[in-house]
Amino acid sequence: MGRPSGSWLLVFVLVWWILAGTGLGAWVAGAVAITVGMLVHSALGGEQGARPTIRGVAAFAPFFLDQSIRGGLDVARRALSRRPQLDPHFIRYRTSLPEGPPRVFFVSCISLLPGTFSAEFDGDEVRIHLLSDDGSGRPRLGRLEEAVGRLFGVPLSDSEAAAPGRVAGAGP
Repeated sequence: MGRPSGSWLLVFVLVWWILAGTGLGAWVAGAVAITVGMLVHSALGGEQGARPTIRGVAAFAPFFLDQSIRGGLDVARRALSRRPQLDPHFIRYRTSLPEGPPRVFFVSCISLLPGTFSAEFDGDEVRIHLLSDDGSGRPRLGRLEEAVGRLFGVPLSDSEAAAPGRVAGAGP
């Protein structure tokens, strides 16, 4: 069992604060959720591999909040539209993030992006379901990958960062 760190505690507290706000009732439940999160984190290996930096968390938080709001508004717009613009399909995206926490966190965050869902994760390749392709899905994946790289202090090479949306292939 790994040993949890203060950095992960800060990450869990920050995520809870963004999701639940500042109400006392939210923080009573938050104390339980954060404790469980820290225990699960420890049970799954704790500090193995790369971990977020404080500077990375501070930079990722606004990106996370922005994408969460955009994703929620996109879902609401589609749900309330008389004729939602849907053209569902799958793409494959190859990430250059290292194995372990950065890659897992990247895959977990994909569903925050408007109209996306990570359907399958195998090695460095992710199969992603898009509700429609307005051309912004792949660049958003590239920006997310870069943001996660910064969060964990893992720089992406210049050639990779210059080509956001690296896709290994389209289709099911």
